[in-house]
Amino acid sequence: MKLRLLLLVPWLGLSVPVLSQYNSPESVEHDPVGDRYFVSNLGDGTIKQRDQAGIVTPFASVSPDPYGLEILGDTLYACSGGRVKGYLLADGSQVFNLNTGGGFLNGITTDGHFLYVTDFSGQQIFRVEPSTATFTTWVASTGGTPNGIVYEPVNDVLLVAYWGPGAIVRGYDRSTASITGSVSTGVGSIDGITIECHGLVVISSWSPNRISRFEWGILSPQFEDLMVPGVSQPADIDFDTVHDRICIPSGGNDQVILFDLADCATAVPGTPVSEAFTVSLTADGRSLRFQGLPPEVASYRVLDATGRLLADGRPQATVAVPACTGVIIVQVDGLGVRRLVVP
Repeated sequence: MKLRLLLLVPWLGLSVPVLSQYNSPESVEHDPVGDRYFVSNLGDGTIKQRDQAGIVTPFASVSPDPYGLEILGDTLYACSGGRVKGYLLADGSQVFNLNTGGGFLNGITTDGHFLYVTDFSGQQIFRVEPSTATFTTWVASTGGTPNGIVYEPVNDVLLVAYWGPGAIVRGYDRSTASITGSVSTGVGSIDGITIECHGLVVISSWSPNRISRFEWGILSPQFEDLMVPGVSQPADIDFDTVHDRICIPSGGNDQVILFDLADCATAVPGTPVSEAFTVSLTADGRSLRFQGLPPEVASYRVLDATGRLLADGRPQATVAVPACTGVIIVQVDGLGVRRLVVP
């Protein structure tokens, strides 16, 4: 057991000291309810959990080795060979085991209902229905090697990061699986992809070893190197919406790096048309108050931190808050999104 103190980056964020007990960490998934981090380890075929005090404990043993991790409901799902396996958050017991017939399942995400899983060797994407333990081949040919995948709720697309030289990020429409866009990133071998507090896309690459972010949906995005120290072979990343930090498995040096984004506190996610548009909680915390909305606004949606739809409808002056706590994302058609914390 070694205590690894990581470098500080005061102008953008800082890397939180972590207690390293990992063996080729591959994927990190933050649990916003339990406020802990799940880490898949390729070196010993385990999923471990880390609390906010830095204590690392066993959660589950997985064979073949676990790759991508994703929480949906009360279950942590893991890519394992050609299978998707599920483990109860409460005690780590296995409750799901679906054989997709894929060659090497790697990345996994959810839109709040389905799971979407990349097949690295088969160059395809599966869509899994956990409630019925069934799947479909959602994209039969990705035209390259798909690795990380994330649901981007503002544009309602699945963003897929590709492995290999001259790596791209490609968007797929959630309803039709048609390609909506493709971006050349200027880096090689992208492993992980996630969405941070501003709604920007974050990617982890091996060539070079780097964590970068950019804006999806614009013609010529600028790629920002976040200058995360100590990164070696960064794999399947996640964003912790509770603490505003990027969670990075650094497989080349057996670390998990928690990199705080210092500018999230003042962030206004998305690019709203109307700067006067605001969403706030009423004093009793039971309703959302909309202000600055033009009369032609058609609808709003409320999502939780994982992108799961909690409520939707036509905006009124106030609307009831869905039964939840923690981070919620409020989308308003044609204007943009706002991020709130429900106590």
